[in-house]
Parts: sequence; structure tokens; C-alpha cells
Amino acid sequence: MPDIAISALRTFAMFSGAQESTLRELAPSCIFQSFSAGIEINRVGQVPRYIYCLSSGSTEAWARLNDAETILATTTAPMVFEVAATMRNQPAALSIVTREACEAIAIETGAFLKAVRDDQAVCNAALIHVSGTYLAMTHRLLDQKLRTAEQRLSQWILAKMDPSGRSATVEIVFSKRALAYELGMSPANLSRLFNVLREHGIAVDGKTMTITNLKKLEALAQG
Repeated sequence: MPDIAISALRTFAMFSGAQESTLRELAPSCIFQSFSAGIEINRVGQVPRYIYCLSSGSTEAWARLNDAETILATTTAPMVFEVAATMRNQPAALSIVTREACEAIAIETGAFLKAVRDDQAVCNAALIHVSGTYLAMTHRLLDQKLRTAEQRLSQWILAKMDPSGRSATVEIVFSKRALAYELGMSPANLSRLFNVLREHGIAVDGKTMTITNLKKLEALAQG
């Protein structure tokens, strides 16, 4: 079991440069977990007991206030989360929910914090990780503040296109409600935008979007 845990941990940038002794100390605190889609891995408002190393699948970071809710970010494996809240010993600001079936390694926070204190490579990796998360959140906030809803949706479609150009079809593989929140809008607004896109080179059929005029779509994305 320790050797399996050590090999798995080394696949993550957070631990790829860690000393062998550090990984051997971490191994007993590792729990291999499997989650189906729609499972809340951690809950907002609670101090994390574990950090999670996502080895497969993807997750959504949900925030809620009274009757309002949104998805602040999405993550795709490989990814480590709950690092900032753990290092600050503060309640999690977001609930992490699996978007699809996921595999993860849960590491007890006490063992992780000891690794950060004792191993310079892990400490540096944690700093890089938290800095990257901060920058990603800043870019996301600027995107929602400075771009229109039409631009955000059209840019999302362009990002999901087959880069080889062999396919002009984009599938929404999760709920439209989740897509709306991810893009910083209401589900009703997203439905309205699907009708707008029909005039800008997109044919919409359920969760399938076919690009009929790429130049029009790119023009909408650029504003």
C-alpha cells in the first residue's frame, strides 16, 4: 500500500519533487476514493479534514447565498484542491461537487501541513499552486466583469471545438444549468442566448451545438 500511494502521489505536481521520506510519511494518511457524479466531496463552511488529489474526472466549485447560487470554477484531473483553506485553517469557501465519476486521493490535512513545513519542494509546490489558483480566479472575475454574456458563451463554444477542425459539433456533456452558472449567468439567460446564437453561426439542438458559420461566431466572441 505505501508504495502504491507514493507512486500515485508522484503523478501530481504538488508532490513530484518531494523527498522519499516525506512521501513515506504521507502514505499512511492517504485514502483512495471513488465518487459518482453529483457527489459533494466537501461542504462550504467546514474546515477541511483532507486535501484531495483528483486523479480522474472533473468537479464543480459551488457557492450559494440565500436563494442565489453559482459555479465559481471547474477543475479537471489532475488537480489538488482545499490547499488554501487547509493552510489557513479556515472554513472552505466553496462546495466541491463531482461533475462526473471521479477518482481521488484524500490526504489528512495534518499530514499535508507537516509535509509543507518539513519539505521545501512541497512548500514551493503549494505556493505555486495557491498562486495559480488566485490568478485563475482573477482572470475568471475579469472575464465576467468585462465581457458580455454573448461573448462568454461564444468563447466557451470556440474553446470546446475540435482543435483539428474535423468536427464542427460541440456537445454540452453536463446540465445546461451548470453551464449557465459556470459562465456567470442565469439558466433563463442562457436559454435566451441559444436563440441569439442561431443568428451568429450556431445551430442548437438540445445539448448539441453545430457551428454553421465560424467567422460569425468568432466575430461575436471578439465583440
